[in-house]
Amino acid sequence: MSDTNGPRRAAQQMQEAARYLARAARNLDAPSDSHEILRSLQETQGSIAQTIRELAQWHRAAAAGTHYSRPHNESARGVMTAVSELDLAAQEADALQETLNRAHGGSSVVNWLETPDAEATEPETQELGKPRND
Repeated sequence: MSDTNGPRRAAQQMQEAARYLARAARNLDAPSDSHEILRSLQETQGSIAQTIRELAQWHRAAAAGTHYSRPHNESARGVMTAVSELDLAAQEADALQETLNRAHGGSSVVNWLETPDAEATEPETQELGKPRND
């Protein structure tokens, strides 16, 4: 498989898209966009978790003399370390996807205003964690 269509190129494209999203998310034109962005992040995180599991499986099947030099103890230890850490990363990626799912659920009940309410002179909610001075 060529680099143009392979997983290496796909990973590079995802990296570029993630950088773009990180910059673009600083200012949302429409508040409701946050809900759709969370949905996309949740779905993307599921794909990332799957990719991590696939990489762990690939490393698990890596064979000395086929995928890395034999005998090379440091390579064998490196493969075992990669498998162990990728298994852990997959668990953490699944947990992050669940956290994003809850954030998306919270966002789904918000009545987002695309333009500020002209009648509202004071915000209805106080800043989280700060007592009111009434």
